[in-house]
Amino acid sequence: MTRISEFTGEPFDTRLAAYCLVEDEGKFLLTLWDMRHRDSNFLPRWSLPGGGIDLGEELEAGAAREVFEETGYHVKDLILLDAATGTIPAAKRYAETPHAMQTVAVVYKARVASGSLRPEVGGSTSQAAWFSRAEIAKLPRIERVDKMLRLI
Repeated sequence: MTRISEFTGEPFDTRLAAYCLVEDEGKFLLTLWDMRHRDSNFLPRWSLPGGGIDLGEELEAGAAREVFEETGYHVKDLILLDAATGTIPAAKRYAETPHAMQTVAVVYKARVASGSLRPEVGGSTSQAAWFSRAEIAKLPRIERVDKMLRLI
């Protein structure tokens, strides 16, 4: 949705997204955010499974849907961990628009209910895998991963 900022007077878009921190036996489920199909200079980084919430979709349902799409796992027992906002300048967006984007990211802690590990096909992630905290410390990753691990 494009709006006009009351602070700057500039038009901007908004994106609501939900993610899950999924832990099992001391390991955490991460997905490799990989936009090289749109930008050959993009450096893939590990992230929490999750993504955009559809119009009219409940946050928890959207978070669970995204985890399944990106990893093959159905999750349960979602507990709210964090909600944060951020800004992506227009020049750094992967969209044909002259507007900056205000992001709203909601993160849940969740447990695996069923399913089996597999990568997403045709999306913004190219791999899914389980990692210990020590292994995560050595990975290229987005800051949200570290922030959520500090919360639990």
